[in-house]
Amino acid sequence: MRYAHEVGKVREAEHALMARLPEGTLMQRAAAGLASVCARLLPTVYGARVVLLVGGGDNGGDALYAAPGWPGGAPA
Repeated sequence: MRYAHEVGKVREAEHALMARLPEGTLMQRAAAGLASVCARLLPTVYGARVVLLVGGGDNGGDALYAAPGWPGGAPA
């Protein structure tokens, strides 16, 4: 079963954390989670080619933070 959180409650929790943490911390945490999930989905990580289709907004920022940490370096 999948669970979803109400947008207003998520935003409220994010704002409370962003007020206490250094700038970019939440996005870096989300990026690490994204990279971890992607790595589990691939048969091999090192040397794998990954395409990021990045839109505007915070989710796009998560992907951009995740890309440089990918094994083999940042995308071209």
